[in-house]
Amino acid sequence: MKRLMAVAVAAVLLQTASMAQASGISFSINVGGPPIVVEQPPEFLYPAQLGFGVAVGVPYDMFYLGGVYYIYRGGDWYRTNTYGGSWLRIRHRDLPYTIRHHRINRIHEYRDREYRTYSRDRDHYRQHYQGRYFRPGPAERHEMRHERREDRRDMREDRRDDRKERRDERKDHGHGR
Repeated sequence: MKRLMAVAVAAVLLQTASMAQASGISFSINVGGPPIVVEQPPEFLYPAQLGFGVAVGVPYDMFYLGGVYYIYRGGDWYRTNTYGGSWLRIRHRDLPYTIRHHRINRIHEYRDREYRTYSRDRDHYRQHYQGRYFRPGPAERHEMRHERREDRRDMREDRRDDRKERRDERKDHGHGR
């Protein structure tokens, strides 16, 4: 039944597309909400309590960790390798542990507190809090190489911890081997 419905919807969309093309009308289909558009490199601050970058000055909950950008929007998570790239929806459990173990409202609190410090004197902050500020740009790759190496190590540890948690859960539920 679901397959029949999907075929019917596809047929209607194709017919609509050909009619629109013939009449010079353009349209786009976006499954999953409005597109995510980040036109300029966002500024990221690194609250010490989090261990990853949080964007300020963008209309999204945007984060940066290990060379990957994440957005939390409408209860869903998205990721990409470039801030202006094509965003892929991911499951919460597929987030790095470093991000996943924080609640979004706590992330907001840490971000807002760090932003208050940053907004008092941006130049001083950038000079004296090196490592707690990042803005993607041409030198991004060179500057972030060391951080990515550390992040990859952390991600390996996170995966190892996740596997251990799953094994422990299976044991607790009587499914252990």
